[in-house]
Amino acid sequence: MLFYYRIDKDLAVGSPWCRWLLSRAPTSLILKSNGTFPPYHPTTRMCLRLMLQILKERSYQNLVDIGCGSGVLALVGLKLGIEQAVAVDIDAQALELSKINGYLNGLESKLKLIRGSAEAVIGCFDLVLANLPTHILTEKLPELCRLNKRGGGLVLSGFQDLDKPVLQRALRHHGLKERSWLSADLVFFGDSPTGSFTWMAVHAERENSWQPAAGSRQ
Repeated sequence: MLFYYRIDKDLAVGSPWCRWLLSRAPTSLILKSNGTFPPYHPTTRMCLRLMLQILKERSYQNLVDIGCGSGVLALVGLKLGIEQAVAVDIDAQALELSKINGYLNGLESKLKLIRGSAEAVIGCFDLVLANLPTHILTEKLPELCRLNKRGGGLVLSGFQDLDKPVLQRALRHHGLKERSWLSADLVFFGDSPTGSFTWMAVHAERENSWQPAAGSRQ
């Protein structure tokens, strides 16, 4: 699949056929995409834009990407200075593709692949990434918080503007402070299945002082 896009002036992502364009960007990622979630979708681009903002301001050492697809988020994190990234997916094909993309970019030694979901991961990470549908995000949020270090950050997307209130309530319930919201439109041919054309992403931080309520899982 042929694709190419830039995030601001700092980052370019594209297929192997676009190497000559990618070479012009300060940071670039060569990416194959074979049947996984499209790495050019607005939610992916918004996650990358938030990651650029965060990693310009903070020096994070590691990250975990839940539902990694082609590995685009984890690999861009490594390109931007993250030392170790964990990419997680329930789909073996997605993990194989992430592995290939790691090799294409010379990042295979810094990328760890795990088949499963958030529950399959042990440890705490500076940055937690999840580009997943709304119902899965809200269901997995306790696990995403478990994986996030105190004072760390989360970048979440995969939901539309209609679902923003649901995400806001869930974030606040789990002691997460909203730092930044992004939105982007995706045009359909005809009516949108959900009634909305607008996708969203959020950067949230886990506050050091927050403690879970008695009986909740952390």
